[in-house]
Amino acid sequence: MNLSEEASRIILAAHKPTTKKSYHYKWSSFEKFTRTVGHTPLSAPIPVVLDFLVHLSNKNFSLSSVKCYLAAISSGRRKFGLPSLFHDHFIQLFLKGYKNVHPPTSLPSPQWSLELVLSQLSKPPFEPMASADVSHLSWKTAFLVAITSARRSSELTALRSDPPYIRFHDDKVVLRTDVTFLPKVVSYFHMSQDIILPAFFPNPSSPLEVALHSLDVKRALSFYLHRTSAYRKSPKLFLKYRKDMLGHPISSQGLASWIVSTIQLAYQLAKKEPPSHIVAHSTRSVSTSQAFLRGVPLDQICRAATWSTPSTFASHYKLDIQAKKDAAFGRAVLFSCVA
Repeated sequence: MNLSEEASRIILAAHKPTTKKSYHYKWSSFEKFTRTVGHTPLSAPIPVVLDFLVHLSNKNFSLSSVKCYLAAISSGRRKFGLPSLFHDHFIQLFLKGYKNVHPPTSLPSPQWSLELVLSQLSKPPFEPMASADVSHLSWKTAFLVAITSARRSSELTALRSDPPYIRFHDDKVVLRTDVTFLPKVVSYFHMSQDIILPAFFPNPSSPLEVALHSLDVKRALSFYLHRTSAYRKSPKLFLKYRKDMLGHPISSQGLASWIVSTIQLAYQLAKKEPPSHIVAHSTRSVSTSQAFLRGVPLDQICRAATWSTPSTFASHYKLDIQAKKDAAFGRAVLFSCVA
């Protein structure tokens, strides 16, 4: 087709840059495989495609990963007028059989204790925040934002430090992602929501309240912005602190590493063995489950975590759905430290 340059540009935007990079890698893997059997990715018949899927199976790839490879290969072949591989009868049967031979499994609920981590965040080396090492300040702030928002690392790295993307109020702080950020699901619902995080005991009047106030995400963000202002080179909220990259925005992988490091260090400080498998994404299940168990209405949990329907919460975290304000979500999560 003789498409205009502008039409081609918009069509190419159908895939996000991360998707394009992922598809390119998977296409290259398929191309390398087909060369070994005397074909090209475009000339490879269905039996060769199936042999490639078997090759992935031998590497213990999950069904979802196999489907991702198929999507990448189909995308590349469709550019040359070839039909989608997903429409082929033998491919469909292979995927059904793969599910039976390699049944999907899910890890058990996160085994790390939110109560333990929060209790350690109110002590050195995370406190006092005015003099804590910037690495510990960064970890603590990122962790508190993660658990009180239940957002993905990719969303947290898209937050900005300048108005109107961040607004401080007496009882909360309101955040927004950069307008150029495309979330996992591109819809008005997923792109238009403020992230509302609570102030936590903003005016402490007892030693216990002082300790709880140390978990105030609004306070943590205030310290973090003040401490990073001297070397800030980007409007993005979270910045790298390593000397050779000081002041540049952190990647979603880097921020995920901060969260995992926070949990591991908290266990070490408590003189306990950290769980063997910790992922940053588990903050979503831990925080939403804690909020649910403490009576936060399900619609508010779904809104906080940008789930358009409760079924996502139910299917991912295996909880019975029997629901019993915006800032109530984050406050309920923080209260887990006092049982």
